[in-house]
Amino acid sequence: MEDFLRTIKLIDTFSTTLNVSRSKFTSALRNNVDEADIDGLLSGAFEAFSSSDNIFTGSVNQNGFKIRKRKRAFESTFIKATAEGKLIEKGGALEIDVQINTSNNHMILFFGVLTIFFFMAFSLLIIRAFFLDNEFSTIIKIVPIVGIFILALFMFGIPYLIMKNGVQHIKQDLEREFHFIISKSNTLK
Repeated sequence: MEDFLRTIKLIDTFSTTLNVSRSKFTSALRNNVDEADIDGLLSGAFEAFSSSDNIFTGSVNQNGFKIRKRKRAFESTFIKATAEGKLIEKGGALEIDVQINTSNNHMILFFGVLTIFFFMAFSLLIIRAFFLDNEFSTIIKIVPIVGIFILALFMFGIPYLIMKNGVQHIKQDLEREFHFIISKSNTLK
């Protein structure tokens, strides 16, 4: 399953190296992440109304982190990509291996229900068009099938594109934020 999600670009990985110690990076990252559980069903239900200036929410420890972008009020995207990173200190430099994932149980359930619905709709329309009704021409029989097919393309395609863009956006944001967090912490001390 994970290989399939990588193929369709819903899971991505990247690595970056920073010239900073692990403890300094984790304390700087912890100062820029609101501590919260991001795996729960109702996690972040009211975080859009928080007064925090932090961009990310999640958890950070000495071995790694699991974060996502914080929800903002009146934001249009409801699908959030989660970044899970491992921190490896090698010779004074910190290597950060990050895996970004947008697929979660809610979306798997959504796509499963959608698949069942459209399979039943296609089946019923095909049975009705070709086995039960003989009074209409073939063109009139095919129009509802084509309509359901176009609707299915939109219902599967739009969430997929939103999830794929979410992976790319958080990847760019994290690469930029890691360097910004370290440079900001260096100027404060």
